[in-house]
Formats: sequence, C-alpha cells, structure tokens
Amino acid sequence: MGNTPGTVTLETIEKHLADALFITDLEQKVVWLNNRAAEIFGLDRDLALGQTLSHVTGIKKVTAMLQEVMESGEPLPCSYEGATVKVKRLNQRYFFKIAINPVLQNDKLEGALVQFTDVTRFHEMERIKSDFVSIVSHEFRTPLTTIIVGVEMLREGMLGDLTPRGKEVLEAIGADCERLTRLIDNLMELSRIESGKISVEVEPVDVSGLVEEAVRPLKLQAESKGVELIADLPPEIPPAEADFNKAVWILTNLIGNALRYTDAGGTITVKVRQRGSRLFFSVQDTGCGISKENQEKIFRKYIQVRKPGQTSGGVGLGLAIAKDIVMAHGGEIWVDSEEGKGTTFTFTFPISRKEDQLDSQTPLDQEVG
Repeated sequence: MGNTPGTVTLETIEKHLADALFITDLEQKVVWLNNRAAEIFGLDRDLALGQTLSHVTGIKKVTAMLQEVMESGEPLPCSYEGATVKVKRLNQRYFFKIAINPVLQNDKLEGALVQFTDVTRFHEMERIKSDFVSIVSHEFRTPLTTIIVGVEMLREGMLGDLTPRGKEVLEAIGADCERLTRLIDNLMELSRIESGKISVEVEPVDVSGLVEEAVRPLKLQAESKGVELIADLPPEIPPAEADFNKAVWILTNLIGNALRYTDAGGTITVKVRQRGSRLFFSVQDTGCGISKENQEKIFRKYIQVRKPGQTSGGVGLGLAIAKDIVMAHGGEIWVDSEEGKGTTFTFTFPISRKEDQLDSQTPLDQEVG
C-alpha cells in the first residue's frame, strides 16, 4: 500500500532527514538510526545496532547527557553551549547541537531519541565575526594610545597652559578615551573567549582578598557619587577554586554597573556566602532596577540597558563576558531585580578542592567545629 500524500513516515525520516537521528534503549544502546547518522559518523547501520551511542559516535559527553534524561524522564535541559559538540570526520570539522528527548510507551520510559543538528555554518560565521572584532580592536588600539598620550601631555602643561574651557574639553576627551579603552579591552576579551583562546587558571583563592581587590579601586568613585560601598563577608570562609584576575574582573564589572544605576544616598553591597560546596557572590544595589523584559536578555552580547535619562554607556559586552568566564569556572550567574527597588547579580564558584582534601585529612583526635 502506498503512502498517503502529506504523511511523513519513518522511512522518509530514515532516508531524507538532514539531521542525524538515533534511538537508544535504557542501556544507551542504539536500536535505530537514520541514513544521515550513518553517513556523518561513518557507520555500518547493522553493526551500529546494539552498540552504545557514545561508542558509535565517539562522543563521551553524550553518556552523561543520556543518563540525565533517563533519570529525569524529561528532555535534555542543556544550554546551547553545553549541548554543542565538535566532531572531526574525514579531515573535516563539524559542530552539532544535541537534543535528547525521552521515548515513552504507555507512560513508561523505553529509551531516548537523540538528534544531532549541524550548526557548523553558524560556528564558522561566529569565527569570522570574532576574527573581525579582534582585528578591528587591534587597529583601534594604536591611534587611541597616541590620543591618550597627547591628552596626558596637555594635562601636565607640557604644551602650554589651557583656558578653563579648554580644560573642560580635555577632560571630556580623556573620559571618552577611557571609555573607548574599556570597550576595546572588552571586545578583545570577548574575541578570545569565542575563539577558545581564553584560559582559566584556577587555584585556591582567598575570598576576602579577592573582594578587597575588586572593591578598592571603586571606593573613591562611590564616595564621590555619595554611594556607600559595603563588603559583607562572614568571619570564616573557605577559599574559592577560581582564576583570581578574572574573578576580580567579574566583581569589578558588576560593581561598576551598580554604580552607574545607583543615585546618591544609595548603597551597594558585595556579599559572599557558602552553601554546600559552592560560594555565592552577590552585588546588590538600591538603584533603579531592571524590567522583567530586560532581565531575560541582559546577558546577551551588545545588550545595553540604560536607566531613565541616561544618554550614553557601554555597548553591553561586560555581562556577556562575565557569564562566559563564570561558566568556564563551572558556575552560574543570574539577576534578581525589581524596578525602583534595586538589583542583585549573583554568581557561583566552587570551593577549592584542595581545601576539601585538607579537611578530609584532619586528625581524628582534633575537634572539628
């Protein structure tokens, strides 16, 4: 009997679907695959049956992904970045986004449907964009350095005295130079992150020293604006497993953002608390707050949220970079805010494993509090 026009059959999916599809049983063994899956991974379809999905694809991380779906009975909740894998085949590099859905029969879990969507072209476009951003940033750096040197010479009177109006204009130029320098630094950092060249060198980091290093350069700015900057840390807190410089950058960026949105008389509180095996860092302000709509997109690149009456600002790279760095540490970052009542940004770092090992070696006769 022929197929009904407009009806999609398993045979159609098997032969013509552009995505690679696998069906596995509860033991993660392949029970079915389509032609595209066999083509991409260079498989003999008959020989692939009965083998584990991680074995036939060579992708080890798919084991944990499948296990999560099997245990929860829910679709894979991974982010785009977390669910994207690189596959090398016949001297070609492919990127695939993995989607995993449970296969249920009579409300009983029977296995999983695993879909590999080719996103190679998207990654190549991202690479081209990152290369462009990196080149432009480098090209901007040289003339900007020349302008900054000229501004400093004028400030120091090396080229003669300036009128009061001339000094005002010079200060404006200097402020714009600082803003452009920060922009270039952010663009270059973003380019390194997207190209995979950024490295996170974790070590046990003293949390009080970390917070002090982030708060110190912004204390004067907060005082001049009439904003109280508070560090709230418990008396004893274990070290974080983090890259010190990048962790300072995250905190400094969050505090700087809070200063821009908090008026005189307000407060900004940097707080750290331990919960289980993680440390929760938060920057809380009493500023104007962020709308629900903007909270959903604030960590995207080039999204800049301005408070009422604000006409200038950055280009919205700081929070996107902060998110990438936090994720590289295995942590999370999020925002809680209410318009007119302030904003709290929170991110997590793991507690240093070396500290855990030291704790586990505590002598038995030593009292542990």
